[in-house]
Parts: sequence; C-alpha cells; structure tokens
Amino acid sequence: MIDILRTMESLTRIKSGCQCCCVYQQLNITHAVLYVEQWESRETLQHHVRSSMYMRLLTAMELSSEEPEIQFHEVSETRGLEFIEEIRSESGG
Repeated sequence: MIDILRTMESLTRIKSGCQCCCVYQQLNITHAVLYVEQWESRETLQHHVRSSMYMRLLTAMELSSEEPEIQFHEVSETRGLEFIEEIRSESGG
C-alpha cells in the first residue's frame, strides 16, 4: 500500500495544477497513513479525480485493512502576513 501511495505521490506532483502531494506515515503506528493532495483549483482537482491514474489510488484504498477516511477541504481564501498584522492591530498588540 505504501509503495503504491509513494508512486502516486511522485506521479501526481508533476501534474499540471498540483501544488502539493505528500505521503505521511507514523513510525510507531504501521497502519496510520496520511495521503495529501493540494490543487490550484476545483477544476484541476476534478480533472485529476476523473483520471485513470486516480483510479490507482482508489484501488490502493480498497486494499486497506480498515475503511479509509477520505476528506476534501475547499479553501475560499488564502491570506498571509497581512492577516496577522490586521488581527494584531485590532487587539491593540
């Protein structure tokens, strides 16, 4: 399973629109694996999910001994340092 996810990580990272793809595994818990993808837009994510390559990821999840937990998070806004400055100035800090 980990080998499949690592292969997916390498192939997904180079796809157009992919901002991040990582596999995390806890060293002391052999069955805890986190696979994360980040896409520049909903459209690039949807294109990826429809791809034959994504089918390989779904197949890997079916190999899991436990039911995988799948979550999709959509971010409506991304802010940087100006957000910290704004909050700190509001609190008088």
